[in-house]
Amino acid sequence: MGFEYELMSNWPCQAWLAECRKGGQKVTVYHGSRVDVTQEFFCEAVWPGSYEAGEFDQTDVVAGSGGRIRGKDIIFVSSGSTVDRLSMLRRDDGVWLSNSLVCLLSIIDAELDPTYGYYYKDLYSVTYGIDNYQRFLSSSKGDIELVYFDNVLWDGSVASVIPKPTADIELANFGQYLGFLERTMERMAENIQSQSRPKQLHMLGTLSTGYDSPTVMTLASRVGCDEAICFDRTHLDEEDSGETIASYLGVRPIVLSGTAWRHLQKPEIPFIAANSMGEEVRFSAAEETLAGRVLLTGYHGDKMWGKHTKHLGPNVVRGDPSGLGLAEFRLWAGFIHCPVPFWAVRFIRDVNRISNDPEMSQWDVSDEYSRPICRRIVESKGVPREAFGVNKRMASVIIHNYDEFLTPSSMQDFLLWLKDHRSIWWGRGRIPPLASASLDRRLHQAANLFADWAKQQPAIWRMASWFEGKPTYLRRFIFPWAVERAKAQYGEFAPIKSRE
Repeated sequence: MGFEYELMSNWPCQAWLAECRKGGQKVTVYHGSRVDVTQEFFCEAVWPGSYEAGEFDQTDVVAGSGGRIRGKDIIFVSSGSTVDRLSMLRRDDGVWLSNSLVCLLSIIDAELDPTYGYYYKDLYSVTYGIDNYQRFLSSSKGDIELVYFDNVLWDGSVASVIPKPTADIELANFGQYLGFLERTMERMAENIQSQSRPKQLHMLGTLSTGYDSPTVMTLASRVGCDEAICFDRTHLDEEDSGETIASYLGVRPIVLSGTAWRHLQKPEIPFIAANSMGEEVRFSAAEETLAGRVLLTGYHGDKMWGKHTKHLGPNVVRGDPSGLGLAEFRLWAGFIHCPVPFWAVRFIRDVNRISNDPEMSQWDVSDEYSRPICRRIVESKGVPREAFGVNKRMASVIIHNYDEFLTPSSMQDFLLWLKDHRSIWWGRGRIPPLASASLDRRLHQAANLFADWAKQQPAIWRMASWFEGKPTYLRRFIFPWAVERAKAQYGEFAPIKSRE
């Protein structure tokens, strides 16, 4: 079994698609310009080990994706987190696999159902754990299988989803866990900075006034990460910049407006095309800064480092899907997303026990917003207690819950898309949403007002959950719109289509 490569210079630079034909001796990999290719492996990935050895299939600490030959098999590797995924289509003559849902749908010339209004629920289900999410999305060419965290083994005829290897580590106390984090960060930095890489990468962090990003940045600053993105304010106009923390850690803050995305042209498309919610859309203003970087973030820190986490099994249950919105955008911008709290995520029970250990009481602020592991790590570097982890901010932007909803350019395009597809609704006996931005905003505001009122009424307080955080009828359909528009990044592609 071997690889043959075809450079697609007009594709998003870190996208790839593998064409696996039954009985074939070669797997063809079509790839963008920033995907590394060798005889034994291809990747857009980083991991705590030798780059030259390419053993990113032998660890569950890996960011990005790729493929590795193992004897007569090929292992396709997904990120060791749930902020990225692999997308796969099984067919009678083989399998098509990609690190981009949009790429796969584009190349196989498949369409999503524009009248299906529950994609946001299906994609949100990954928060229920890697054994409990909605694994398949229907398309006009068959079911697309989404693979989070696990790997895929291709043996020449069958593709099998297989679990990642689990490291044998002991996390009995804070010292052991800190040692694990520091050693892993050191080895990750060596991999990132390897001179054997054909395309050089550089580390970049983020800094806010919360717990998670200062913790990650404290660890990363020890191994040469000297820059961090700081968004000045949240979409709720709360101050959230980590500039002050940057000065204590000796890193350069790259300060960006948290609302700059509102002034760009259709910035939401790649973010909504990733998970329907578009939470990380503010990163669109950092596209140039992110190129060629490994972005170290604190996603999943709320559960991994929180004291009161309920789900402590190896199933990777999350509180929300934050971070997943970067999955398509990062392939366009050319960076690897590395959420540090996922390291040793299947040992969350051990980490939670450390958070609640009496030895951590000195760093426990004794309320619901307390993460002693984070506070101990960050304060040990001289950052004052009052500088971080004081108030919990809502930094992510959930597009369908946002009063303003889409930017003007995107709203205009979305409404045109709805009108163009209206006949499909009628043809299926369904009523299409009314393409009116002003009516939609009034309905959204009315639903939120009712939810707020219902929560105060003893007899009907449960009804609040029917409306709170739920998209209006019109807003349910932004995912197929965004995917269709994002597919334009891949243009025409004759090789696969001509063989169907």
